[in-house]
Amino acid sequence: MKSPGVLRDTAEVLESILTRIDRLTVISEKEKAKIKKLLKESAESFKAVSEKVKKDNTQLADFFYKKATQLKTESTDKNIEKSGRKSYLQAVKRMNRYSKSAIYDFNPDKLRELKKAYKTYIFGMTSFFILAGVYMSQIMAITALILAIPIVLSMLSLQKRGYTGLMLAFSAAPIPLLQGVMGLTYGLRAMEDQELVSKIAEVMGKSTSFVHGYLAFMVLLSAVELYLITRGLYLIYKHRYAFL
Repeated sequence: MKSPGVLRDTAEVLESILTRIDRLTVISEKEKAKIKKLLKESAESFKAVSEKVKKDNTQLADFFYKKATQLKTESTDKNIEKSGRKSYLQAVKRMNRYSKSAIYDFNPDKLRELKKAYKTYIFGMTSFFILAGVYMSQIMAITALILAIPIVLSMLSLQKRGYTGLMLAFSAAPIPLLQGVMGLTYGLRAMEDQELVSKIAEVMGKSTSFVHGYLAFMVLLSAVELYLITRGLYLIYKHRYAFL
């Protein structure tokens, strides 16, 4: 495989930029320290990936090497003044993100772990929509309808390893989690209140035994939803560097 060697070369190029940073005059000392930290992290990440390559991806490895070489060329006062200090800092940060996400492109095992996180999140949100119907609350139904767009967008973006999907996933989660807690507590409380069970049975036009089964299903679904969404978000956060 050629990828490991190219990745090590990429790391060496990034390390060679460190000596240039000290000679820069258009960047403050604070920014220099930050840039050197990011470059060191990038070099270490590429070295680590080179030792764990299980899938050869020469084209992507060459892309990283080209970007590292380009960054080295830009690491002069003249070129930074030409492109802008902000643009240069963004290029350094981008290289750092590339280095941390690279493992998912060269190691199928890591990619499978990421897909597992994605599927857990999807199943959790699917449980949320089912629970919104089971809960039989007009407010919850409208809320679920409103959240449908950001949740679907987060799913699509996560599948493509988009950073926007990561942000949408976390921003859309609080209400589904709150509904899970409400469904769980309401179901448990109602099951212990025979008077409330009778009222629900009257409204639904069903027997009390049916209502007990209905409430038990709500409690189970709420618990499953809470677990899957919480677990999914944890796993997604754990693999946050996979998203660009």
